[in-house]
Amino acid sequence: MKKEQITIKTRGTALKIQNTSVNAVRIKDIVKKGVRVYDQDKIGIAGSIGESSEEELFNQAKQNLTAGIPYPYALSGDRKDHRNYQKEAPGSDDLLMKTEAILKMLREEYSDFDFSETIRTQQITHQMSNSDGLDLEYRDAWTSLGFIFKTKKSVNLFDGFLSYEGRTLVMEDIFTNSRMMLDAYRKPLDLPEADTLPVAMLHFKELNHFLCKSLNGENYATGSSIFSGKLQEKLFSDKIRLEQNRDPRYHAEKFFDAEGSVLPEDQCLLIEKGQLLKVLSDKKTSALYRLPHTGSASGSYDDIPSLSGAPLRFATDSSDLKSALNGQLAILVMISAGGDFTSDGNFAAPVQASFLFDGTNILGRLPEFSIQSNVYQMLGKDYIGTFDNHSLHFGDFPSQIQVYRMKVKR
Repeated sequence: MKKEQITIKTRGTALKIQNTSVNAVRIKDIVKKGVRVYDQDKIGIAGSIGESSEEELFNQAKQNLTAGIPYPYALSGDRKDHRNYQKEAPGSDDLLMKTEAILKMLREEYSDFDFSETIRTQQITHQMSNSDGLDLEYRDAWTSLGFIFKTKKSVNLFDGFLSYEGRTLVMEDIFTNSRMMLDAYRKPLDLPEADTLPVAMLHFKELNHFLCKSLNGENYATGSSIFSGKLQEKLFSDKIRLEQNRDPRYHAEKFFDAEGSVLPEDQCLLIEKGQLLKVLSDKKTSALYRLPHTGSASGSYDDIPSLSGAPLRFATDSSDLKSALNGQLAILVMISAGGDFTSDGNFAAPVQASFLFDGTNILGRLPEFSIQSNVYQMLGKDYIGTFDNHSLHFGDFPSQIQVYRMKVKR
């Protein structure tokens, strides 16, 4: 019988903001533990929140072997990898002091707005080990600010948001970015006169979700992916390079998957020069469909590992966004809720908040409209590029701006 342990320790402080003032302070200190046991190609799992006895969890997991859940796969083992990305984790008093300074600036300079929601700091230790010699540990700490804002005259629930996330809390960046966004919001502008315009995205959740689903190895193998049967085919622009990326330099996430797999250099190349090279797989999908194993298992500490998603990252392929626009102004999307991709790759979405953008500066606020495209066009002939974000200070994690031409419907 083999044994595997997972321990996740999370500590943090969250300040609840209402009417541009601190309304509440919440402090959390949570320990989650999971134990998996493996015997005769079966898996049993037990988990708890709090300081539970590992022996008790081990006995529960052994009892759960009677459920007969198959897991005929070799464990990840014979590897020790401990990493600590903690830089500066403000204590509760320090976080409160800095938050009050931010709110003071907002109250004094932007009294025509109301701000609410949360700023928080979080520390995490994620450990995974097993009887086959696996010993992994990820430590991190970061601060995230997410304020929604609305003008006091607005009838909307909210009109936009301010955000920041980083391992260091750089006050000047928060002030600079907040002023830039709010000053631009005060300047209403008309949409440029064209049916197709450059659209810049900072966090394109719908595209990420669609690609994760389409690159899911089980979906690919069973024919339910738009990419099924297209391995080694060229799908997109020569500039497109897409990887599964678990490098914590780019995001506050652990560097190993739910089965303890660690990728070489923390990444796995999926698409290069527009050509589909690999699809995502965990150990089960890899064995069942004879696909290369890509270390893409997900799941909670007390779940059976599964294939439901993976962190994707486009490689930066362009350097000068202003030059790439060739004198044309772009739409920088800030809020787009309610859109999605269809199974054949068509995309449509309303845009509730956006700005006119020259590639370097935000010029003013645009009215509501909708955008339309298709994944093959968006990442093909209409693809402008993926750029490092040097214009908008959203934190010290490297961020990108991705730009495509899309149809605009007024």
